[in-house]
Amino acid sequence: METLTITKKQIMEMLLDFISRQFLVDRSDIELDKSLIDTGVIDSMGLIEISTFIRQNFNFIITVDQMTRQNFGSVLLMVDYIDKNKKIKIQ
Repeated sequence: METLTITKKQIMEMLLDFISRQFLVDRSDIELDKSLIDTGVIDSMGLIEISTFIRQNFNFIITVDQMTRQNFGSVLLMVDYIDKNKKIKIQ
């Protein structure tokens, strides 16, 4: 298998597309440096949906103890977290 290189910008685009589609919010209303929970975009179940999206698209499982404000406190933090942990392969 060949490893696919995906940039942080591409990760952000994928994540923002998912969030806007899944939670019916305009991308312009998503504050990249603010908590999605604190700004009312998602609730705690939304975090579960985002973690499922990450597992399906970036091929790694997020454990409960990894769902912290350091990793999920904002879109920017999520992008950094995904970038550090992603395992994307081309078959």
